[in-house]
Order: sequence, then structure tokens, then C-alpha cells
Amino acid sequence: MIRSLSRGLDILDFLNRSSGATPVILARELSVPRATVHRILETLIEKGYVYQHPSDGIFRLTVKVRTLSSGFTDQAVMANLGRDLMEEVTKALSWPVSFSAISGADVIIHENTDASSPLAVEKFKIGYRMPILESASGICILAFMSDIERENILVMLSKVNCNRDQTARQSAEFRLLIEKASRIGYATRRRKRARFDISAIAVPVRTGDKVYGALTLRYHEPAVSQDELNRVVFPLLNKTAVNFSALLAR
Repeated sequence: MIRSLSRGLDILDFLNRSSGATPVILARELSVPRATVHRILETLIEKGYVYQHPSDGIFRLTVKVRTLSSGFTDQAVMANLGRDLMEEVTKALSWPVSFSAISGADVIIHENTDASSPLAVEKFKIGYRMPILESASGICILAFMSDIERENILVMLSKVNCNRDQTARQSAEFRLLIEKASRIGYATRRRKRARFDISAIAVPVRTGDKVYGALTLRYHEPAVSQDELNRVVFPLLNKTAVNFSALLAR
């Protein structure tokens, strides 16, 4: 651990929680030598994250600290909260798990356990985009959101799809998939590969009609039977989604 960096972060955290402090208070509360506190404060002032108010001499945070979280989106917060739960599923079943949410006409992966799964043949990076209607997570999210939200997304997708005839032909198929997912509690999709098919099962992370996204587990078609999917995989994944939703609803 880099001690100076750790102490600098502790000072930022304390100033954020206390709305300001003197070097004496910082040294006492954080058990850091006063000379070290002064050096760190000087660095933070130089970088623009801290200032000393001339009226009372107290050190406070500047508005620049907000830029530290500007890239930390709501989806990133959610993914961070659910990561440990996802890792537990991968530890139990070995298959990779991801958390995805809809953004525009795509589903975006915000977190996954590909790196820790010994069975992840394809490894997807955070930020990977997939068409909503071609992914288990996309179908799953559509199935459990409100009727109005779903119709708005489907209309938007029909407008952005250049091949209108193909969209019209597939519309009935997609609606059947959405209805089935809503009925049984999960959505599945299969992708053909040379050696084996790669399938995915997705369950919603939600509270009522508010759908945050979907937890999706990818698996090889021959390795997981339909019975095992219903008896083992779905119950565990769904329980994890419920626990995930509980964290988000706090």
C-alpha cells in the first residue's frame, strides 16, 4: 500500500464527511503526523481539490472533487454493488455471469465475472454492446418492465432498424419470447458456434416495474440440460437477482 496516497484519500473522505477541518483535527482523528497532514493538504490545494477559507482557516473541499465521480454512472454504482454476488454464482457454478442494462438501442455489459470463470470461452469487456432483441438480457429486461416503457423501446427499435420488413417479420417472434420470459421468470438465447452452442439465461434485477437490468449466465448447450437449468441454475441466479435488487432498493 502507498501510505501517502492512502492518507490523502483518508483526508478527502474525512473532509467530505465533516464539511471541513483544521490540520490539528485531521492529525488527531486520522492518527497522522501533523507535518504529514500539512504536506498532503498542500498537494491537494495545488491540485485544486481543497482550499483553506480565509475567515476561519478551515480546510474544505472544492467543487473539483465532483469530477472524481463524473464517470461513475448509476449503472456503474449498481454493478459495483452486485459484483460480489455475481462472483458467488460463478464460484458455485463455474459459468460466467454479467450484469447488463439497456442504453439506447443496445444492452451494455457493466460488470462480469469472465476473468474468474474457467468456462468463459468468450471474454467480454466492460462496455460491450449487444442488440437488445438478440440477447437474453435484452429480452429479459423488456419482459419485466412496464408495458409503456416496453412499447416505447420497441417503437424506437423499429425506427432505427433500416430493414423494416425484417423487423416486421420478427416482431411476432420477439413478442412471444417476451411473453414467455414474463411467464417463466427468465429469458434464454442461443448462439451457434462450430464446436458447441453458447446459450445464455437472464433474470431481471428489479423492484416492481422498475427494472435496473439483468443478470445473465452464459453456458455451453451440451453441458447444461434443461432440467439442470430449471432445477439448479435458474433458482440460484434468481435468488442472486433478488438479493441484488434488495441492495439497490436500500
